[in-house]
Amino acid sequence: MKKVLISLFVFAIFFLITTPTLFAHELFIQVKELSDSQELRVDIKWGHIRDNVSESEPEDYRLYVRYPDGNQDQLDLEAAGVYARAIVPIQDQGEYIFWAERALGTYSPDDQDFTQLSSHMAKTVHIVGDGEAHADSPVGLALEIVPTTDLSSLSSGKLEGIVELDKHAIEEATIMAYGPEDEVIEEVTDQNGNFTIELDSAGEWLIKANVVLEEAGVLDEDDYDRISHTSTLLLDINEDEQIDTSIWALIGMLIVGLLIGSTITLVAVKRNLNSSTD
Repeated sequence: MKKVLISLFVFAIFFLITTPTLFAHELFIQVKELSDSQELRVDIKWGHIRDNVSESEPEDYRLYVRYPDGNQDQLDLEAAGVYARAIVPIQDQGEYIFWAERALGTYSPDDQDFTQLSSHMAKTVHIVGDGEAHADSPVGLALEIVPTTDLSSLSSGKLEGIVELDKHAIEEATIMAYGPEDEVIEEVTDQNGNFTIELDSAGEWLIKANVVLEEAGVLDEDDYDRISHTSTLLLDINEDEQIDTSIWALIGMLIVGLLIGSTITLVAVKRNLNSSTD
């Protein structure tokens, strides 16, 4: 029994050391289309997309929307369980872009001799029917992931985009993508801030960028030594938008088989004709 307890303890320590980012909270936005009432339910969540979320106080957040016609609004928030929620009437078809900012706060990591200012922001794009696409136009977040791929035709799973810091493209920014089947993909932006990620599974993908700046300052009488910006983009890849590569492989094999069969048939016919002539 003692050996089992020691093994469990060692495993727990190893797990905590080797997975430090697992417990980092992330801000993200989920949208559900309510077809009966022709509304969009928009939830701000603080925690882990496929795990527990912490309680969100509406006053800690600001939520905005860009409608398909390009107009923008700040939305009123209310508490809904542990979420901060807004209800948005569907006005037109097209892309509804939502983004949120969490109130700034200071944080001192354990066993570290510095304090950082934490800045969290999130964005998502919800498409209603057909309409004009404008998700490639930034909304003005301090750190922003801007998709340049047409999200309405994101069937190949390839997402291309750019990361901007204070409205300027930033190079060598690390991009993490967390998939619905526990995928974890890491990419780095090029010198123009561009990145490409293959999103092969259907479901929700959380794309995250983080940039730390060595800038000191004061927030509510608390000194900090650096600023940590974290921004997320949540995308929902539908099942019917996915291209199953196994189907294409099967079709290719069928075509090859038909060609081979046709060739064999033609050779046989030609031989029969030659035999008849002789």
